[in-house]
Amino acid sequence: MATQKPISTISYNTEPFLREKLEAWLKAHIIQTYMYICHKGEDGDKDHIHLRIEPNKKLDPMDLQEQLREYQIGKDKPLGCRPFRPSKEEDWFLYVVHDADYLKLKYGGGEKGEKLPYKWQDIVVPEDYDCETAFIRAKSHLEHTSVNMATRLQNGEKPLSLILQGENPYTVNAIMRVLATTDYQRLQNEFNNVSAHLNALIQAVEDYGLSIEADDDGNIILKKYD
Repeated sequence: MATQKPISTISYNTEPFLREKLEAWLKAHIIQTYMYICHKGEDGDKDHIHLRIEPNKKLDPMDLQEQLREYQIGKDKPLGCRPFRPSKEEDWFLYVVHDADYLKLKYGGGEKGEKLPYKWQDIVVPEDYDCETAFIRAKSHLEHTSVNMATRLQNGEKPLSLILQGENPYTVNAIMRVLATTDYQRLQNEFNNVSAHLNALIQAVEDYGLSIEADDDGNIILKKYD
């Protein structure tokens, strides 16, 4: 289906072939810009390139995929890329450098184990594209997610502090309500567990012909039934 929204893929092309195609698309005003980074193969995958493009008009991703077929002498199958998928700038930038905070947020500490770290400087872009600013923008977005705010509130940061830093008051208030409900449920569960253990203890003591009483000083004592 044709789209004008940013899309991304994983390419197994040679870098010179891919770069030539991207520059040709850029000069023909087919795309507004491109960005890619070369990755070493992990988890059984081959070396590959993470590619993201921003179309300048409606494009058929399958046509782009076809144009990235790279035929090589002596090989039966051409190199190419996986199907294109919609791509958000902040997600793409943080994933391709294997940002630790992003992986922890999205995949609970890493996708399929530890990932090789990369730098934003490893990302290849056209000369007029400000890669550093785009990466800073992505990191800033990560700091303002509701998950990040919830973590900060759980760690004791004051709601007013978040609001003064520019966070949406309605979002902060909604998170506080959820945390309050969660804390209540946690305390209720802890109370129920303590009550159950206490009742079991009292029953066990009574089974031995004893009773639990308190003296005048509030000390707990065991007494035999008369």
